[in-house]
Amino acid sequence: MSGGGSAGARGRVFQLLAVLWLLVIWGQSLLPADWSGAESGRLLALVQGLLPWMTEHILRKTAHFTEYAVLGGLIFGTFARGKHAAAREALLAGLLAAMFDETIQLFVPGRSGQITDVWLDFAGFALGYFLCRGIARAKQKKSKKI
Repeated sequence: MSGGGSAGARGRVFQLLAVLWLLVIWGQSLLPADWSGAESGRLLALVQGLLPWMTEHILRKTAHFTEYAVLGGLIFGTFARGKHAAAREALLAGLLAAMFDETIQLFVPGRSGQITDVWLDFAGFALGYFLCRGIARAKQKKSKKI
């Protein structure tokens, strides 16, 4: 990102999108187990049309990873400042979001917070963050060559 005003505005847009996406994630965590299971079951039926080997467990874990990968990309956009991105702050935000997500589930009927899901969520977050960071760096190098 370059330029003061447009970079600041872009960062605010990413920040808003990240907050909204986090509310979607946490909203899913607030669903009681029977609602969450029914939602997963409907999605599983669709996915198995393309991937017959898919199980509910794999689908749910893939969803954890993917939703946090999206969040990682959005947080990259929030924290990116010119040539530098605040990786430590971003990664801490991702870890705290995952910890809070699993903590929410401790208080929802039929749900349980899992430390393994914290690590899975954080791994997805880190992949999304560093993938976007790598793409941004590649774009910067390419623009310097032109």
